[in-house]
Amino acid sequence: MKVLEGMHWGEARLLEKGIDNARFDADLLLARVLHVSRDRLYLDCDLNLSEQAEADYRESILRRADHEPLQYILKCQEFMGLAFYVDQRVLIPRADSELLIEKWLELVRAEEEQGQDRLIKAVDLCTGSGALAISMAHYYPKAQVVGTDLSQDALDVARENAVRLGVSVQWRHGDFVKPIQGERWDYIVTNPPYVTVQEYGQCALEIFREPSMAFLGGQDGLDFYRSLSEEARSLLTPQGKLLMEIGWNQADAVCELFRMKGFETQVFPDLAGRDRVIIAR
Repeated sequence: MKVLEGMHWGEARLLEKGIDNARFDADLLLARVLHVSRDRLYLDCDLNLSEQAEADYRESILRRADHEPLQYILKCQEFMGLAFYVDQRVLIPRADSELLIEKWLELVRAEEEQGQDRLIKAVDLCTGSGALAISMAHYYPKAQVVGTDLSQDALDVARENAVRLGVSVQWRHGDFVKPIQGERWDYIVTNPPYVTVQEYGQCALEIFREPSMAFLGGQDGLDFYRSLSEEARSLLTPQGKLLMEIGWNQADAVCELFRMKGFETQVFPDLAGRDRVIIAR
């Protein structure tokens, strides 16, 4: 099989199974097998694949045709310009969540410009692959960053990513806020489970390959926010802030939960114009 033939074969198999962006996915899977960039495939399209390369490529195409997420096959997902290792133990980081880091960086850098020279303590609840915590530590290394998760498997992935990316993050295992109780934090950052049971049942097949606990937020998707609104005041410093990702239609409900506890809230949209991040203080 030549490279070009392989590209066409992979695309056809994926199209048969209703995979979106079939050509793109097939190209990336072939490039991975050959250890080259996607652009290189088109320059070397007349080259023959070795038997092993062809076998590996066919296997990866069959996995993708079975709706296994592309990122799990590639073992990689980019987030905030950093390459994160991902597999079935963790939620795949989404670009929408980058807004959390962008807003957090705005806040901590504004403090610095105002001459507030202090150690900033920040925690990422439900850290998963560690994408948020590691991005915070990478782009603002002066902060003391902690990442927590109920899943020990997820924390193993997060630790591996921190080592790969050369950042210092403290990882804590436990449910909800138990790993950080008794301490005061300048920032709590979180992308919690917020998908309703009904919405989850209507998700793309790829979603069901990711850990369900990273998605399901109860019947109305608000379970985590309700619990956090009860605990937040005891966890934050007097000037502390919460940064939370939300579902596109949850801003009013989540803001109300925190306003009832005496917090001021701001809502920020993602690039698609949908409500995505709430800052509560």
